[in-house]
Amino acid sequence: MIDIGIIWTCKGCEYELFRFEKVGQDYYGVRTPQEIMSYHGNKCPRCGRQLEMPTIFSIQIARKKRKTLDYELI
Repeated sequence: MIDIGIIWTCKGCEYELFRFEKVGQDYYGVRTPQEIMSYHGNKCPRCGRQLEMPTIFSIQIARKKRKTLDYELI
């Protein structure tokens, strides 16, 4: 199984505007770009840059890093 998450960030300062990690995380599910922009007043809370709709070229796909457990044998 591949873990996939969705992270919305500001283009200017890379501030994380929203993170969706798993199904069942909350009642609403994945937010649309319009919902995220509206929630933040169409501006990044960190740098104040005007938020824009993502284009197909601004979407980045990457694998989620899995946490590993280290065991020590006694």
